[in-house]
Amino acid sequence: MANGYRTLSQHLNDLKKENFSLKLRIYFLEERVQQKGEESRDDVYRRNIELKVEVESLKRELQEKQQALDNTWVAAENQTTRSQAALQQQYEEQQRESEHVYELLENKIQLLQEEARLARSEAEQATALARAEAERCQELAGKLKEAARTKEEDKSNDGCDAIAQRWVP
Repeated sequence: MANGYRTLSQHLNDLKKENFSLKLRIYFLEERVQQKGEESRDDVYRRNIELKVEVESLKRELQEKQQALDNTWVAAENQTTRSQAALQQQYEEQQRESEHVYELLENKIQLLQEEARLARSEAEQATALARAEAERCQELAGKLKEAARTKEEDKSNDGCDAIAQRWVP
């Protein structure tokens, strides 16, 4: 019984370490997104905040499950009158629940990683679009300047032609 608790406790500790690693990964992805594009920055920040809240919520749920498991274990040790079969059944139920939580966390981690990848991709696309629009604006500004210069030249030529027509018989 104690060996199963230790195994479960070790498993939960491993999950905590993995959760910390994922938080670091999210932090660095946020920094990358910040460098990539300003247009999608607000959306990325909002999504990252949502993801952080979700990770913290899952972390709190994991801590609650750990506390519930610890409390169950203490209660089982203090109640020596219970039969071994009842204790085994309770332990197996907690084990199944922990495995279920672990599976949920694994799925959530995969989803968060995919969402982070998508956010990074969207930021890169937004950056490329912003660059293309900036180039287009520069090109249009050049065309506008050229058109203004041509119009000025036409006006000055029209003035010279009018003066020449007045003096020529």
